[in-house]
Amino acid sequence: MDHDEIDRILDKTIPESIARRGRTTIDALMAPIRDVLNRRVFPDKSMTDSQLELLVQILSSMDTDKDPEAARVGEREARIASPFIGTLSAGFNHGIGRSGQLDAPQPKAAGATLMQQIANTIALDAIRKLGLSNVKSGIVTPLSTGMTLGLVLGAMRRELHVQRVLYPRIDHLSPRRGIALSGLEEVRVSTLIEDDAVRVDMGDLEKHISKTKSSAVLSTSTFFPPRESDPIKAIARLCADNDTPHIVNNAYGVQSQEVMAQLRSAIDAGRVDAVVQSSDKNFMAPVGGSIVVSPKPNIIEWTADTYAGRASAAPVVQTLSALLALGLDRYKVLQKQQVENLALLKEHLQKVADNHEQRILDVKNPVAYAITMNGLDVNEIGARLYNARVTGPRAIDAGAFGSSVDKYPHSYIVMNAAIGVSPEDVVTATTKLDKEAGR
Repeated sequence: MDHDEIDRILDKTIPESIARRGRTTIDALMAPIRDVLNRRVFPDKSMTDSQLELLVQILSSMDTDKDPEAARVGEREARIASPFIGTLSAGFNHGIGRSGQLDAPQPKAAGATLMQQIANTIALDAIRKLGLSNVKSGIVTPLSTGMTLGLVLGAMRRELHVQRVLYPRIDHLSPRRGIALSGLEEVRVSTLIEDDAVRVDMGDLEKHISKTKSSAVLSTSTFFPPRESDPIKAIARLCADNDTPHIVNNAYGVQSQEVMAQLRSAIDAGRVDAVVQSSDKNFMAPVGGSIVVSPKPNIIEWTADTYAGRASAAPVVQTLSALLALGLDRYKVLQKQQVENLALLKEHLQKVADNHEQRILDVKNPVAYAITMNGLDVNEIGARLYNARVTGPRAIDAGAFGSSVDKYPHSYIVMNAAIGVSPEDVVTATTKLDKEAGR
């Protein structure tokens, strides 16, 4: 409704003074929604749940399956088994995109198309405001981080004739599955143990780049201790010198101002083709979506053109809603709390270490610390923590898969203080770790 229509309704029913007050309330409700639809930027202020619900309802109501007079005779007409089923996609039952084009307008889904465009624009603006001011294009994908890496790499294979991916070793299956899904050969780059930290062997990477033709590099900005972040800027320079595409797995790096500053510097100093980040790890959306950004708009176009078929709108509208529910001001508060909670985690893990003759590994990480469990059954401790309702710690035995290097000398447990964690979570988890380590 526009202002004139609202005025006509109110003028017929209630006194002007009361109508004026009603208009004020409606304007307050609608102002953020109008702002999103008009400017499409990551807002400073968070939106309320009622505003989010209204925005989504307005957009989803534009799709043809909401038209009561439509005669729907196609094979895919957004028919749903019950109204509840429709709520699981926030009403965007037609999904997004068209066959082979993730961001293509869909004739039957004007609202979903608009929603997706708004999500892409706001996500890009959020990534810019949170540190990567030098990226030019972005897209929200309805896929997890590993699957989205596969999508980007598939685009590289088709458009740049990439055949191999040089991958500094990370003991995590998801990106490796993404490489395999794209049909590319994984070439593992070795790592080194330097004091407590595990780092990429840059000499080995340089050797592979100089000898391996038709390759791309997949680097990692954030992972679990003892693995430290790859030196993204140095890798970007190396890729620029060798005309080698470079994709960065920035899974949970958006929440770290330091990581984002390093990425911004890498884009300026060298070659970065795409940066992929998780919606759930960074913006507290349900699992299932990712955000890809690039300083090269054609990379985003290629990625969108690599998706097979139409896609579920649910992860995209969930990512959009999470961004709007947070807003820049609230996100900055959460970033500050994350830094404070990381310091609190270190403080309490140090007490555990002192109590059990262990130590915190000296490894640089923006969200996590690892504490040694030498001489203890680390896997049993991890299992007992799970049964004690502590979720998320990683228990790794000395030399086992998970340390991103062969023969790592320490058994350890990793605990995270990522964005959204509470001080109570940290205190409770470390208190239970102290108890279980002493059994």
